[in-house]
Amino acid sequence: RVLTEGSVDSLAWLRGRLAENLNLDLVGQMGGHSKARTHRPSSGLAGSAMIFAIQKQVEKYMAAPPGGGKAPFELLKWTRATKLVAAGDAVGGVEYAVVTAKDQLTPVRTGVVRGHNVLLATGGYASDYTPDSLLMKHRPDLLKYATTNNKGTTGDGHKLALSFGAHAVDLDDVQVHPTGFYNPADPSNKVKTLCAEITRGEGAILLHRGGRRFVNELGGRDYVTNRMLDVAKDSPAVTEAGGEDGKLLYALVMNGKAAAKTAKHIDLYTKKHLLAKFDSLQELAAWSYWNTSVSPASLRSNFSLYDLDAIKGADEWGKEFFHNTPFSDDGPYYAGLVTPVIHYCMGGLAISADGSVLREDGSAISGLFAAGEVIGGLHGKNRLGGNALSECVVFGRVIGNRIAASLGARAHTHTPSEK
Repeated sequence: RVLTEGSVDSLAWLRGRLAENLNLDLVGQMGGHSKARTHRPSSGLAGSAMIFAIQKQVEKYMAAPPGGGKAPFELLKWTRATKLVAAGDAVGGVEYAVVTAKDQLTPVRTGVVRGHNVLLATGGYASDYTPDSLLMKHRPDLLKYATTNNKGTTGDGHKLALSFGAHAVDLDDVQVHPTGFYNPADPSNKVKTLCAEITRGEGAILLHRGGRRFVNELGGRDYVTNRMLDVAKDSPAVTEAGGEDGKLLYALVMNGKAAAKTAKHIDLYTKKHLLAKFDSLQELAAWSYWNTSVSPASLRSNFSLYDLDAIKGADEWGKEFFHNTPFSDDGPYYAGLVTPVIHYCMGGLAISADGSVLREDGSAISGLFAAGEVIGGLHGKNRLGGNALSECVVFGRVIGNRIAASLGARAHTHTPSEK
């Protein structure tokens, strides 16, 4: 309820507070959505554009703080939080260790930041393949997959809070996203680039090696992934050039119209050599991914069938939304290989509606808050696209307002010498 009721105001807040560097001028439809409701900028990718805009605003605020004087806070980089500091039963600060880029395990300096409020916004645990990881403990079956998360997404915030007595929920609910790019030049890399869901939202289709569709591309992520697994079960063994098993590799194909709608994504993916451009149907049919049954004629037939389904507004897989058709027009096409990847952790710390971290008995740990992927119990078994950034902004604002109010109240109850 907090997420859904707070999303509209949070969108308005982003457009107001970050207007100088963020323009959310496009709206798109993603998997599991019945309407186009995901706002993004035409100038770049939503997440990175939002972070860039917030960073610029923070730097501006630090350079010229309200009322002048010293900057109200400091950004510590290459710094790892190592322990939550207790103040009675409450959290009263954080112990930290400063490391270097070359050696992130050996501290060069340690210290303590004390305060009345600590907010954990450390992300999930979808890139921790170590023996004592939360993935190993709760979802060891997923360790065979690569991840879209960077190497720092290792559940550090979860571990800090759990060691302080926090309660966690649904830690076995980890989302496998259907479309992580497979890079033939770096096939064994456990961190893969996400092929954003908006590509399918604007009309990209998924095909197996026989050049046929097998899924409603706009279904939920769990459904699309399960369809990929089902098709792989009935497929013959395939070995890629580097020796990798290719049964779980699928073709994501976009026509020129869909590519134009997601131009920033396409530019990025083609520069990374994750998508290739094919100027004609004949060129696409000659792609080395397909098996020998695929020809220009068979692809045109399959694409024409898709166009007919678009006219009807339904296909055999239950798809109802067909954006940027017709697909059988002759080029250009963009195509790349995608595979299921660990993407998001629905499980995490239990929180109250105001973002306070809870103990197992339901009581709040005073002074400890959490927002973003570190929290659990919000998205159920399968998060929908677009809800993660919304979650961060909505709960970030809720907690920020709560902390600001508490600091204001504290300032009024203390004498000047105590402030």
